[in-house]
Amino acid sequence: MNTSRRHSYRVPSRCWCGKGVVIFYSRTDDNPYRRFYRCEIGAQRKKENHLFKWVDDALLDEIRRIEAEQGRIVEEIEDLKSSITKTIEEEVRKQKNSLELGCLGSILWLFGRLRSQE
Repeated sequence: MNTSRRHSYRVPSRCWCGKGVVIFYSRTDDNPYRRFYRCEIGAQRKKENHLFKWVDDALLDEIRRIEAEQGRIVEEIEDLKSSITKTIEEEVRKQKNSLELGCLGSILWLFGRLRSQE
């Protein structure tokens, strides 16, 4: 049962009205001793539409949210690893080409000097 104006996908800390939430225990036959979050005002004015959320539902929502966030972070890490690997490979190729040209240039210069001395 969710009677809040907006559905909260986290453990609530405040009601839409700005008041903090308190944990209460259900005294009904359907949900005996089941804990729920309730707005401080909503606890006194039950006919008004203030925050109400079962604690176990809120915790499950929070776990799902954290799992989704963790999945997003894992994907981001994999993308960063791939990007870094590509950058390193490109830099290695550039350095290798630069070194090969440098060696070739040195050999050609030496060869030219040797030919000019003949």
